[in-house]
Amino acid sequence: MKSLVGKIALVTGGSQGIGLATVQALLAENATVITCGRSLDKWKLAVTQNPALRVVDFQAVDLTQSSELQAWFASVRQTYDRLDIAVNNFASNERGIGEFAKLSEAKINAAMHAGLLAPLACLREEISLMQQDARGGAIVNVSSINGLRATPGAAVYSAAKHGIEGITKSLALEVIGQGIRINAVAPGVTLTPSWEARLAAAESPSAMKASVEQIVPLKRFASADEIANAIMWLCSDAASYVVGHTLVVDGGLSQA
Repeated sequence: MKSLVGKIALVTGGSQGIGLATVQALLAENATVITCGRSLDKWKLAVTQNPALRVVDFQAVDLTQSSELQAWFASVRQTYDRLDIAVNNFASNERGIGEFAKLSEAKINAAMHAGLLAPLACLREEISLMQQDARGGAIVNVSSINGLRATPGAAVYSAAKHGIEGITKSLALEVIGQGIRINAVAPGVTLTPSWEARLAAAESPSAMKASVEQIVPLKRFASADEIANAIMWLCSDAASYVVGHTLVVDGGLSQA
């Protein structure tokens, strides 16, 4: 990849997991990086572990809160007045996991807001910033293989990710004439803090990890860096003819 010197890149949910790996990858290519996360403490820990992150423009923001989302993008607009790259990675614990008939309306609404409506609000702001600059830009939405197939027990989460797939394809055609490329990446099982917490809570973490790995043709979890590599490619000039595409990165799981 060519150096991203002079490029301004924004990553939502950049304090851990795939988001943090993407922030680090962008920083390694000399981009100016803006990111956010709900927890300032998690970001401080990340900076302690990688002091190079001190140059990243981080703000503690809860993107499920419209006022905080709007205030953050207003700050980005005032400081930078444009974007070249945006990665919508924000995730929430509100995923609506469980038997659908037993989920409360409040739980469903919270999951759809966090999984779909908040990312859509981010997309609107990012596109507006890119439209100000004749150079256009690249946007990558972090979806999931759950957005490409049926997912019993996680129907609401799946619905939100299917929505991300739909908006990726539709908006890609809507803005490509302005030089803005929109694509998505669909990770499979990835060893992020979310999965680490699920494993830690299991009666036998090693047995649960082994059972998950057994259904993946590559027989292992993806690392956050492997997903970040796919995101970086979609953001790069190497993917200049890729529009409205979802790059599946799942170790062959969706083909099994």
